[in-house]
Amino acid sequence: MHMARILFPNAIIRTVALLLLLWGSIASTQAQGCSQPSNLNSNVFSPGSVSLRWSAIQGARSYTLQYRLGNTGAWTIGGTITATNLTISNLLPERVYTWRVKASCSTYSSVATFNSGGGVGGNTACSSPSNQQARSLSSSSVSLSWSAIEGSFNYTVQYRRSNVSAWTTAGSVPGTSLTLSGLVANSEYNWRVKASCSVYSSIDKFNTGGTTGGGGTGTGGGSTSCSAPSNTNTNVVFSTSAQVSWEPQGGALNYTLQYRLATSSTYVTVGTVTAANATITGLQAGREYVWRVKANCSPYGSDVQFSTPFAFTGSTAAAPLNTQANLRLFPNPVTADLVHIQTEGTGGQLFILNSAGQVVANELITDGVQTLDVSRLNNGLYFVRVQEAGGKSQVQKLVVAH
Repeated sequence: MHMARILFPNAIIRTVALLLLLWGSIASTQAQGCSQPSNLNSNVFSPGSVSLRWSAIQGARSYTLQYRLGNTGAWTIGGTITATNLTISNLLPERVYTWRVKASCSTYSSVATFNSGGGVGGNTACSSPSNQQARSLSSSSVSLSWSAIEGSFNYTVQYRRSNVSAWTTAGSVPGTSLTLSGLVANSEYNWRVKASCSVYSSIDKFNTGGTTGGGGTGTGGGSTSCSAPSNTNTNVVFSTSAQVSWEPQGGALNYTLQYRLATSSTYVTVGTVTAANATITGLQAGREYVWRVKANCSPYGSDVQFSTPFAFTGSTAAAPLNTQANLRLFPNPVTADLVHIQTEGTGGQLFILNSAGQVVANELITDGVQTLDVSRLNNGLYFVRVQEAGGKSQVQKLVVAH
């Protein structure tokens, strides 16, 4: 009696051989990190429709943008795109939104804001003036200046003594400077400026000079004659530390850095540095923080948000596989640049490891279906590990076959 032979088409044999080869290979190249996108700008097209743009990041294959109403609540993913601009529509008019963007190889940028426009006076389609400077001319006068804003027709300046709540409007000027006169000597003042297309800037301070000698800084509280540092960036974030930087301020001798948990109102002072960068240490893994910085001649700048990843310990390559339906990878094998990872919830940490147990990519889980760029990974076998805030973890195999 002859045994019957089963013949398989050559295409199926080649496919099986390729998969076996991929599952047995070891990836040797790790994904490289890059800087966060900066220069976040917005432009209102119409009430409820805003164009957002940012600087290009070398090596980035795509960008993911998130936005939300106000400063709290869940983020909405605007999309993952290859360009450095995106138009968001169907927004509520005359509302302030916050937004951020990440490159495929970076963490999320600092948070920026925009006004959705609409209504009478509700359109604030450009950035607020920055680089505010104050120069004392006499005991009762001071010269104020600020950066020009593209698209602005004029600028409005307001000022007040520090112990007064009501603002005095100095008027509108077409240029980027204004001289205030008739001030009280030896006094501290607050001031702010807005472009015709923006909201008011952050509040800066200046001190008028004394009645003798002129041009002095007064007493009590010291001089705050320069702008708060801008272009604040959280460059690299680890489980227990973060590296931050900002734009140097002309005339500043040093900078003071503070941080706090997002759930706390008390700041911790890191210290005073002379460089325009510093490292924050002693952080807790898996927590959200904010930080701020001031020059010796300025008030504090705006808070900058960042989240620390959950601590990773041990090798996941040898961990038993969890094939529950609440962790799904698709497509798998992945033959393009993007893989979609479906998880139970958000707030955890996602790791991709090669077959040697080395972490080649990781990021916080911000959506039930996370999209990850794997274009930098070599073809081969990987493990996707999801580590939840409570310590529970799940692992699935992933085959990359570009």
